[in-house]
Amino acid sequence: MPDVLACVRATLDTDGWGPGSTALVSQVGRFLGASRVSLGWITRDTLKVVALSDGVVMEEGVAIPELHQAMLEASHQHTTLVWPPTRAMNERITLAHQALSKTQGLSGLVSVPLARHGQALGVLVCERAVQADPLRPNTSDASGAFLPEQVQWIESLAEVAAPMLMLRYQADRPWLDRRRAQWYEFRLRLADPAERGLRWGLGGLAAVLVVGALVPMPHQVTANARLEGAVQRVMSAPQDGFLREVMVRPGDVVKAGQVLAQLSDDDLQGARRARLAEVAQHENEFSEAFARGDRAQAMTAQNKLAESKAELSLIDQQLTRLRVVAPFDGVVIQGDLRQQLGAPLKRGENLLTLAPGLDWRVVLEVDESDIASLERGQVAGLRLAALPDQAIGLLLERVTPVAKNTPNGVKYEIEARPNGAGAGATGLRPGLQGVARIEMPARPLLWRAAVRSWQWLRMLAWTWL
Repeated sequence: MPDVLACVRATLDTDGWGPGSTALVSQVGRFLGASRVSLGWITRDTLKVVALSDGVVMEEGVAIPELHQAMLEASHQHTTLVWPPTRAMNERITLAHQALSKTQGLSGLVSVPLARHGQALGVLVCERAVQADPLRPNTSDASGAFLPEQVQWIESLAEVAAPMLMLRYQADRPWLDRRRAQWYEFRLRLADPAERGLRWGLGGLAAVLVVGALVPMPHQVTANARLEGAVQRVMSAPQDGFLREVMVRPGDVVKAGQVLAQLSDDDLQGARRARLAEVAQHENEFSEAFARGDRAQAMTAQNKLAESKAELSLIDQQLTRLRVVAPFDGVVIQGDLRQQLGAPLKRGENLLTLAPGLDWRVVLEVDESDIASLERGQVAGLRLAALPDQAIGLLLERVTPVAKNTPNGVKYEIEARPNGAGAGATGLRPGLQGVARIEMPARPLLWRAAVRSWQWLRMLAWTWL
């Protein structure tokens, strides 16, 4: 029997769907000694004759009526039909094949459906008008009908050619036609009673889309948060000196008036003793001059005495300032001076930082893409890593316009205060960190996604166009 691959090779050697189909039927006609081989193709449930073995490519709407009916007869029954019918074909309907054989004067006729994955693609019809080709012995029986071996070969060819023809047909069609064909096939699947799962799935997807497009859903903006004191006081060195003693360290709770640190007073005590000696000396000089009646000397001694007392008062004030005292009740949040005992200090150098113990503020770090939608007065919730079971209510107070570069991108800081039950939360300490969620107006999910996508597209267009 002729090689099936030779027919496939002849089809693939041509360019385009139409010439390839013509080459296929022409090659089959030469192998079988058939007077004519025809190819019918199904498009949108309509079967049309598209190629004949004599090289004619059928135009749309043009077909031999009897040949077209014979193709439909084989396609509807999804089986190979042979005329004259064999004993196995007695139960098949072959009226159209009989009519075609009679009108065309055929001695043999075979119609083989082309199918892929159970889907009918077309029909291949082989006709023989003469009994046998003298140049091709043993190609048919004495009556000119196709031999069973030939029929089996055509069926084998149809199995190989069907997917190849389908791929070439899809590749040669315009993009819009391919989309239309896919949509048409999809609608056929939906109408198929066996595709109940597909219909339920599409119905569920449609319901989800409707809910996402029409039903407002709660929306929250998530931000990293840290706890700080509402007021922070930096305690600095009152004057130049040396650090003698430190009474507190970060995390300690202090009371108003409590001594936090003490500077060395050795130099000031020496200066104070010197001023005291000067005061005593000037007092003696004044007394002696007053006793002698020397008014000028008494006046001079009195002026020096006043100057010495003023210097002594200044030293006493400086001694008082050597103690760093807490101005209010609070918590030491910064400044571990235990390793700096005896170190020299400059006037104004930062020593400790205090924060009120019951007055807090929360700083939120919000992504730059969300900052435009936030404003003062919005409500938020906070959960700290150290207190995950305690929810703290927040109220936004101030949106800072200054950007801050972080490892996670550009962030903007928002100041918020605890409100409601969160204002009296226990266990709070400055420096605690957590996650805050800012309540936003309810919007449909698809609306929010569309807004984000539109913003991204506008930015992309501005960048590249």
